Amino acid sequence: MRRVTSPKRLDLFIFLMIAALMGVLFGTLIYCYVSGDMLSSFLMIRDSLIEERLSLDFGAALIKSFMTGLLFMAVIYLLGLCALGQPFTVLVLFYKAVGIGAAAASVFSSYGKDGIVMFAFLLLPEGAAALLILILAARESITMSGIVFKTLLSDSNDRHLADITKLYSVKLLILLSITGAASLLQSVMSCVYKILQT
Repeated sequence: MRRVTSPKRLDLFIFLMIAALMGVLFGTLIYCYVSGDMLSSFLMIRDSLIEERLSLDFGAALIKSFMTGLLFMAVIYLLGLCALGQPFTVLVLFYKAVGIGAAAASVFSSYGKDGIVMFAFLLLPEGAAALLILILAARESITMSGIVFKTLLSDSNDRHLADITKLYSVKLLILLSITGAASLLQSVMSCVYKILQT
């Protein structure tokens, strides 16, 4: 099986980065132009998220943050094992980016200048890290999904598919461990913010 060339992987990374940035922008615009009822729902979600970050102790915040990342990584991983998983992988990334954009717009619009500090401590570390990790995971997932699709269309099964799948699994496990490190950073930043507010 011929490996995907580096320029193609770079192009895919750039495409996913653009998709993520478009998702953040779309989430911001959704928040800015939603109707009253939906705006109230956004505010309730934001308030519960911030309250949760401030009320949970270090260990609980770490576990909660990691479990959220684990859920997204599991979906991305499973989509990589599907022959037609590519478009859904992009949609998962876009969905995550929309949530980050809407959360950022909500904090800035409600708290003004104070929202900058709140966003920097409570949302930015995990949001930025999670988005970058998901972009890298989505790139691997789309590549793997393409290999599965080609294997299904070929006359003979790829002998190396099992090895490629193992390598794919190891790569996503590494990204999952980085997700754990990002969750740890977010928990530390939340604790620092609580200390600064006392």
